[in-house]
Amino acid sequence: MRGQVIINMKEFFDEDYFYGNKKSNYICYDEIDPKKYFKNVIEFIEGRKKGGRYLDVGCAFGLLIREVSPFFDEIHGCDISTFAIEKAGKNAPEAKLRIVDLDGRFPYSNGYFDVVTALDVLEHTRNLEKNFEKISASVKDGGCLIVSTPILDWPRKIFGFLDKDKSHISIPSENKLVGIAKKN
Repeated sequence: MRGQVIINMKEFFDEDYFYGNKKSNYICYDEIDPKKYFKNVIEFIEGRKKGGRYLDVGCAFGLLIREVSPFFDEIHGCDISTFAIEKAGKNAPEAKLRIVDLDGRFPYSNGYFDVVTALDVLEHTRNLEKNFEKISASVKDGGCLIVSTPILDWPRKIFGFLDKDKSHISIPSENKLVGIAKKN
């Protein structure tokens, strides 16, 4: 764990977090251009067969959900933040949204989703391995799970000082992350 331990993650992810610099070093989420920020994920989804169910874990303001919704029959998003889910409801009104703390109960059925994204969310949880397992279980056989998270290896040794996000509490090595992915 890094620095100060955050006791209540649900309260930590409020308006100050998503508008940058007070609790994180991210830019204001309202200023993100999702077509650029999520370019590779969007292109991947555009290249697959249309239809099925999609879940964005840690959906924040629902910007990715809004971009990929035309490619799915059913859209879901979850985030620990009430503030973020309210914003997501405005950006992606067709999505079924829920407040979910990954360190608690994961409310989705095993094998339910065709595609699940968990972009820059697992490092905010107390047990990355257990939460990766929960998320991956929700992907149906033959489905896709897209995960991104910072890793401890050489880039972090050089650029890690730039990460001011106090909620990054579970950062694996590349080997550990690959091992978790292979196991699941």
